[in-house]
Amino acid sequence: MEVPKVQDSLSWRKKQKVSSDVNTTGEINVVVKNKMSANQLAAKAMQLRLKGKNEEAQKLLEEAKVLNTKEGNQEDHTTRSRTEGSSRRYAMQRISAEQKKGEYDADMHLACNIMQNKQFKVSTQTDDEYDFEDGQNRKRRKKPGGDDSRNIQKKMNANRFLTQKERCLFCLENPNRPMHLVVSIANFTYLMLPPWQPVVPGHCCILPIPHEPATRTVDDNVWVEIRNFKKCLIMMFAKQDKEVVFLETVMELAQQRRHCMVECIPLPQDIAKEAPLYFKKAIDEAEDEWSQHNAKKLIDTSQKGLRNSIPEHFPYFHVEFGLNKGFVHVIDDEKEFKSSLGLNVIRGMLHLAEEDMHRRRRYETVEVQKQAVASFSKEWEHFDWTKQLHETS
Repeated sequence: MEVPKVQDSLSWRKKQKVSSDVNTTGEINVVVKNKMSANQLAAKAMQLRLKGKNEEAQKLLEEAKVLNTKEGNQEDHTTRSRTEGSSRRYAMQRISAEQKKGEYDADMHLACNIMQNKQFKVSTQTDDEYDFEDGQNRKRRKKPGGDDSRNIQKKMNANRFLTQKERCLFCLENPNRPMHLVVSIANFTYLMLPPWQPVVPGHCCILPIPHEPATRTVDDNVWVEIRNFKKCLIMMFAKQDKEVVFLETVMELAQQRRHCMVECIPLPQDIAKEAPLYFKKAIDEAEDEWSQHNAKKLIDTSQKGLRNSIPEHFPYFHVEFGLNKGFVHVIDDEKEFKSSLGLNVIRGMLHLAEEDMHRRRRYETVEVQKQAVASFSKEWEHFDWTKQLHETS
C-alpha cells in the first residue's frame, strides 16, 4: 500500500489550505532551518536513533545540551542587563532632578538622616545620633537584598519556563522522557503511545515538540502537522472499521506545567456515531454542578474550527469527531473540572470497569509498552506521512 501523501507543514502558506477531506494529498517541500532549538535537536536525534544511527544521534544530543545551557545563560544575561540599565537610568534621573530644583539643603539632609536612623530613637549617646553615615550603612546591613532580592526573583521568573521544559516528560530534550513510546517524529510534532495504560488498543497521542500548553496557540506549522497526523490516523483506523475521537484538555495555563497533548481514541463505528450525544450530555450534567455563570456550555467547532471559536489563553476541553465536527467547552472552574472527563466518557460508552473512572492511571511495564509500540508501528507503517519528510531531508 502506498504511503498517503500529506501536505507538508513547511509549505503550508505557500501552497494551499488544508482540506477537510481525509483524502487530501499534497507534495512535500522541506525547508531546513539554520537555527534550531534544543528540543528540535533532540527530535532529530531521536529520528536518527529510530533509524539505528546511534553515534550521530549522540552527537546531536550533546549539541542540544550545549544549546540548552547557552539559552539559560542568555536569559540570565538579558535579565541582568535590563536590571542594571533601569538602575542607572533611575539614578541619573534622580540626580538631574535634584540639580534642577536646587533644593539641596545640608541641614535638612542631616536632619532627615538623623530621623531615619534607628539609633536616634533608642540610643542615649549624642555621637550615635549624629553618626548618620554609619547608621545608613548599618541599615543596609540589616536589610540585605533590596535590589538583589528583586533581581533574584526576576531571574527565577526568566528561568522558570526553561526549567519546566527540563522537567517535562514530553519535551524531547528531557533525558528522562519515555523514548521507547515514540512511534513517529515530524519537524515540529511527534506521535507516541500513552505512558499510562491505554483505554483501548490503538490509543495514541499527538504532541508538539516545543513546550506548548494548547493547540489553540501553536504556530501554523505545528497546527498543520497535528492535522496531518489526524488525517493519517483516521485513514489507518478506517481500514479496521473504526472512527477516531480526538480529546484535548487545557488547564494550568499560567503555570505552563502541562505539555499540549491530543489523545486519539479509536472506536467501533456504531459506537462512534453516538459519541457527540454522550459528550454533550456529560458536559451539561457536570457543568450544572459547578458553573458560576450562564455562559454557553458547548460551542460547536464544525463551522469555525477551534481557533475561531474561543479566544486565546482560556482553559478549555475540546473533543473532535473526525476532522469536521467537534465541541469546545471553556472551563469555568479548573479546581472542580476533572481532567479525566473525556476519557471517562469513552469508558462509559464502551461499558468499561467503572472503578477505572475514579482511580489513578495505571502504568504498564516497559516490556508490555514496547510490544504495544511494535504492534502499533506495524499498522502505522503504511500511513506514516513523516517518512516523506525524512526521504527528502
